Amino acid sequence: MIAGGGRVRFQASALALLLLVGAAAQPAFAQDGAATAPAQPQPEQAQPTQPQPGEQQPDQPPAATPAPAPAPQPAPETPAPAAPSGEEPAAPPEAPAGADQAAEPPASGFMPSAAEISERLSAVPRQEVGGDQDIPLLVPPTSVAPPLPLEIEGEVRDYAYGAFQRGWYLTALSLATPRAEAGDPAAQTLLGVLYETGRGLPQDAERAASWYQLASSSGNTRAALRYGLMLLNGLGVPEDKVKAGDMFEVAANADIPEAIYNLAGLYRTGEGRPLDPDRALELLEKAADLGDVDARFQLAQFYLDGPADIRSEARAAFWMGRAARQGHVGAQVRYAILRFNGRGVAPDETEAADWFERAANAGNPVAMNRLARTYAFGRGRDVDLEKAAGWHMAARALGISDLEMDGLLGSIDAETLAKATAFAERYAAAADPTVVENPDNTP
Repeated sequence: MIAGGGRVRFQASALALLLLVGAAAQPAFAQDGAATAPAQPQPEQAQPTQPQPGEQQPDQPPAATPAPAPAPQPAPETPAPAAPSGEEPAAPPEAPAGADQAAEPPASGFMPSAAEISERLSAVPRQEVGGDQDIPLLVPPTSVAPPLPLEIEGEVRDYAYGAFQRGWYLTALSLATPRAEAGDPAAQTLLGVLYETGRGLPQDAERAASWYQLASSSGNTRAALRYGLMLLNGLGVPEDKVKAGDMFEVAANADIPEAIYNLAGLYRTGEGRPLDPDRALELLEKAADLGDVDARFQLAQFYLDGPADIRSEARAAFWMGRAARQGHVGAQVRYAILRFNGRGVAPDETEAADWFERAANAGNPVAMNRLARTYAFGRGRDVDLEKAAGWHMAARALGISDLEMDGLLGSIDAETLAKATAFAERYAAAADPTVVENPDNTP
């Protein structure tokens, strides 16, 4: 968290990495302090929603355009959530093409036929975008999807990156190596990616950092971001937050939102940069304007829990809603709480239940607990004791206790309880839980 004494999470989103080396190629809602469980990583799934009238907007909020988010898998027999207001839907992103194993091109020539390419791509499973992960400091670069370039009109095709995109990692390595040794920053960055991710060759963080350093010294701002992340975590190089901040400054000057967000974190903690909450807030706002989902979530938290002179529930709801629409599961839970209680936005229990349902379907046990209460007490959902018991048991299996809801289990008949148990087992087995830290003011 940026404010309230919490941890700061530094993360480079997989979406922005697609731009790498583009230059080259009842009041029953629990009282304050509801129980939570320890945080662990989880995948998140969310779906953009259609606008509805009546949503209050903060006074003169910055313009924001949500990034695409993948569609969730709805729970069986659960009606599709009503569309929250304020944003137009966007198509989910396509996963990068590639295969887990290195593949060489056919002997007849470098490039395969269109039919062969189509067959290769159709065999590649779609990847889901991860979301709310309350983890220490930073997602290690080696766990981040490798960056891919965007084609720029008029530029010569980069065959090394073309091979990389198709999963021909050994071919990409052979094509990029001589160019990298000759000083090509795009090829140097590609070698950094190959060594960082272990595609087609053994994973080697030290060599990856070395190639990123060379590329960043040649002016590649995306390589500067990657090198800064490795310096921040001490991956392949000694940990050096001051030098990491220098690299983030270089990338931030190129308006790379992940770099701006990470730089804000350094100013917030006083590590690698002087302690300066005002500068941290300024950088968070800039990164949020540029669409960084983590910056939007943390900025919303800042407006909720930060110094009294900058607190604004309206602005908090504005940015929390946008992070929620981008698929941030923690933001979905907290925006649902704001929506339910009418804090900074018009109260709407039905829409709040919709957001709880999205986050619950993504495996968040806090959302499961809140959704169980909506069904138990008819707040945003029609009373349905089977679903209430099912979601409650799923949340309990994932570490969220609720004594009041436990009493519900003793009041339902055996058949309903059996169905609820099966429901809970199915969700608990499929979930990879991440518990979002419970805010001080929860429904």
